[in-house]
Amino acid sequence: MLKRSLLGLSVALFAPIFAHAQDAQPISGKTCEQLLAQYKQLPFTDVLPLDEGPVLIDGNEKAITIGFSQTAFNHPWRVSMLESLQAEACRHPNVSLVVLDGNVDVAKQSNDVRDLLVRGVDAVLLSPVESAALVPAARAVTDAGIPLIVMDRDVPAEKTLFIGQSNVTMAEQVAEKMAADLGGKGNIVVLTGLKGSSPAVDRNKGMENVLAKYPDIKVLAVGDAQWIREPAVPLMEDFLTAHSDINAVFSHAEESSWGAQLAVARANRCADGIRHYTFDGSNAGFKAVKEGTFGADGNYTPFIADIGLRAALYKLTGKEIPGAGAYDAPGSRLLLPDSPTVVAANADEWIGRGWGDFEPTPDPCKK
Repeated sequence: MLKRSLLGLSVALFAPIFAHAQDAQPISGKTCEQLLAQYKQLPFTDVLPLDEGPVLIDGNEKAITIGFSQTAFNHPWRVSMLESLQAEACRHPNVSLVVLDGNVDVAKQSNDVRDLLVRGVDAVLLSPVESAALVPAARAVTDAGIPLIVMDRDVPAEKTLFIGQSNVTMAEQVAEKMAADLGGKGNIVVLTGLKGSSPAVDRNKGMENVLAKYPDIKVLAVGDAQWIREPAVPLMEDFLTAHSDINAVFSHAEESSWGAQLAVARANRCADGIRHYTFDGSNAGFKAVKEGTFGADGNYTPFIADIGLRAALYKLTGKEIPGAGAYDAPGSRLLLPDSPTVVAANADEWIGRGWGDFEPTPDPCKK
């Protein structure tokens, strides 16, 4: 049965309606008018397509409330994911969202999911901080008998659907470019994403798959940079202190790469010509590839939450989800196609098709 949202309790709730297209949405700050214009540029609107307008349940227009528990909004990639969700919600006047910020705190996010259930949402979208730690929260959703759509990072628990691109194959592409640039030999250091999160595990696996073919490429050190800049700087400083011969940095996120570059400059190691290989797929990252700051940027899009919302609405309206199938975790998966890794040769083609409207951090070694 559909439940109405508890409007008085929500600190991050919006009910997008066409009549209020000029109202700024929480966190993103964008209006429905802006979001609907952005919707036209999203990469996967043809996946689980849904006509604009009210969503009917058994032929009736009812209020539908969808809860979204996000890892955090401390990174523009995460905000861009929200924008794709808000854009889809703006297309359906009887769909509202409750959006909660996990603050990169698995205990808080676990409580957030349970809070969404108390609020009476009709489905939960979840992008977890950590995979295993969110299993109890995921089980609480499925036990409540409502759809659970997990996005980007998976949880090893029963779910309606997991949606994401393959971090393994994407990492293989980036690692192959790195190996080619190094001529099949050299020393690298690795700045991973948040330890225990499925993208970090899979990006490391993809790298290792490739390096198994290149025994002359040595991994000198690995550190958890948590997807962001601040932890990457001291980690890279430690790596530079411990190792005099580093040829490349394999970072799981652009922010970590920019942090590593700052550490290289501070250590007066610019002359070493250390190469940087990264992931995230921002327009700024693509520009950095064009400028030669990054050797490659794994093109992992944040624009998948619109698919998550459509998947939830499919389930609520009794539609099957085409393309969903069993995989090596409980529940079903909708595997999205890989986007091409961005390198110098195709950077111009991709600039403007990524996420974010900020400029790349200037390379401190090119001042």
